[in-house]
Amino acid sequence: MNLTTRYMGMSLRNPVIVSSSGITQSVEGIERCAEAGAGAVVLKSVFEEEIQARTRGAVESSLFPTSFPEGQDYVERYSHERAFSHHLELVRKAKQAVPIPVISSVHCVSSGGWTDYASRLQDVGADGLELNVFVLPTDFRRDSRSYEDVYFRIVEAVRRNVSIPIALKIGSYFSGLARTAVELSRSVDALVLFNRFYRLDIDVEELRVVPAEPFSDPGESVIPMRWISILSGRVECDLAANTGIHDGTGVVKQLLAGATAVQLCSALYRQRAIEYLSTILDDVSAWMARHGFRSVDEFRGKLAQENSDDPAAHERVQFVLQTADRSLT
Repeated sequence: MNLTTRYMGMSLRNPVIVSSSGITQSVEGIERCAEAGAGAVVLKSVFEEEIQARTRGAVESSLFPTSFPEGQDYVERYSHERAFSHHLELVRKAKQAVPIPVISSVHCVSSGGWTDYASRLQDVGADGLELNVFVLPTDFRRDSRSYEDVYFRIVEAVRRNVSIPIALKIGSYFSGLARTAVELSRSVDALVLFNRFYRLDIDVEELRVVPAEPFSDPGESVIPMRWISILSGRVECDLAANTGIHDGTGVVKQLLAGATAVQLCSALYRQRAIEYLSTILDDVSAWMARHGFRSVDEFRGKLAQENSDDPAAHERVQFVLQTADRSLT
């Protein structure tokens, strides 16, 4: 079967991408992904906030007294550069180690950070950038447009400073997701749906807030699948599905909905094997053979809303019981 795909203008041997995670934070992990058949990898995100925290720690523990600002500035610059250099070196080594596209992921908290990090990652050879943007709309004083403008400003600033392809990884917290996605698609090469935010839970015995399960489960894939099916053919960029894809069937569903590519990592953690990627790809090929498809392009978007005989089914938000009554006994 021909699984080749074009994503963000790059040629991929298949549409399955290992998403930003601990798996892709080392050259060894990246090599194993490539050997297992990944079409591309997204490197572990560069978090500016984490780098800033390391820099502050270095300054606080330095021997320079705070009364010498020149010394403090030196320590800050040195510590920041040392922390960021790890990511630059990872890109360099990954590009030498694997024949598949290497995409850098960036999350910043300052406007200057986005452009500086993006430019330098491009300079060391990243094939593309994934801007990992998430703004939880919790400020009661801000309206929806002010939140959306953050995404547009970031994309515009990065686009002015780099020439490599840009993907924007977003969450679903928009008051008008469809329109926002269409507008954003005019400025990026791909939209990744959706960002998997840190999730919280409550320990009812200890009476405290605790982290929730970090890995996705297959049931979560229906959210990106719905939106990809609605947006397919209506946006001006590629669409990548993310969250809840755990097997070959999950990949096929997203492609049928209209995804250009599919990102996953929780499946590999749950299986405790990066090599599980090859099983996923074999299952996709077997499905294609059973249904007479010779290439991914032959069925991509076949069940998108724009090609559906029942487009309203993609937007239905209420359950309709198919039986007159159901007994609980």
